[in-house]
Amino acid sequence: MASGHRVVALAWHQRTSAIDTRERLLGVLTSGPDRAVLATCHRIELYTALPDATDAIRIAAGLGVAERDRATMSVFEGPAAVAHLFSVASGLDSAVVGEPQILAQVRRACASATHPALVAVLARALHVGRVVRADNDLTSTRSVGSLAVEAALASVRDPLHATVLVVGAGEMGKLALRALVPRVGAVVVANRDIARAGDLAERYGARAIPLAGVPAALHAAEALISAADTRGAVLTAPLIEQRLRRGPLMVVDIAVPRSVGADARALLGAAYVSVDDLPGARARVADATVAAALARCEGEAVRFCETRSPERAAAIRELRDGAERVRVAKLARAMKRLGHLSARDRRIVAALTENLTHALVHPPTVAVREHGEDAAARALLGRSPR
Repeated sequence: MASGHRVVALAWHQRTSAIDTRERLLGVLTSGPDRAVLATCHRIELYTALPDATDAIRIAAGLGVAERDRATMSVFEGPAAVAHLFSVASGLDSAVVGEPQILAQVRRACASATHPALVAVLARALHVGRVVRADNDLTSTRSVGSLAVEAALASVRDPLHATVLVVGAGEMGKLALRALVPRVGAVVVANRDIARAGDLAERYGARAIPLAGVPAALHAAEALISAADTRGAVLTAPLIEQRLRRGPLMVVDIAVPRSVGADARALLGAAYVSVDDLPGARARVADATVAAALARCEGEAVRFCETRSPERAAAIRELRDGAERVRVAKLARAMKRLGHLSARDRRIVAALTENLTHALVHPPTVAVREHGEDAAARALLGRSPR
């Protein structure tokens, strides 16, 4: 870790924070060069690297998080924050254990961050997330989208002859569409960008419509899955009320913020299901497997923090600086004897010395970072650190 800094995670999960809280925070927390926000249906988390003396609670207040929302905030610091990030990247904290969608968010956060400590921990999280999934066979074909499909069809009398409307053609909409098509008579997908909806519809065998076509499509649908950030603007109370006159309608709303407004939700009653009402899918993964994966994340976090300690960073700097001093001195002596070389040849010789020095210093640098200063001498002798 960068000298004098620690990784801090501020987390709001559906286990501890209501969906109202998470909706508010989506309008408050933003990513930046020194912070990364991971937001999914079930959580919103902010990761940052803070000076050791900085209070994490005060940082949350400074970012605009209200006192009522700080009350349900979980705070992880140092190795605990790193372990938590590694478990999130591994899909261990997801509704569907092992789901891969979160890795894409971690990858985007790593690409946009610039703080060295934050970039390092996000990059390592990507690696750990992939390794933990592979080593523990956590790859999953299920998703929040497929859970939404199961909830939507549970109340449909004859799915094979039913029509289901999907609002939203983003990642969750796509996953719901993919799970729906083999199980129902017809699927209609509505999206603001009709071209995107058309691409998905063609790929999976559905019908695409613009958002303006939702009222007519809803009238013919037995169930609705919404994964679009429309916040009540499309699925209005008058529209829902009109549709309910025809008969029952099951609505599964996996958008956060929710796409069905409070007045429309009241009309639907028990026929409305939010993302927080969906069951998780951990039951399909053995508890022992999850425990082993979590232990791996914790061990990787401790190792990561040790390799970034100020002492090891100082030792690496000293090693590299010493090697560079020797290179410069030896090159200067050699050049005095090579006065016949042209300017171009002198540049080639200088570049050769730089490349050789970097190659020679790399093994002890890695050894110091991974195992401590005593390992450098063994690395220079070509012996693996124990």
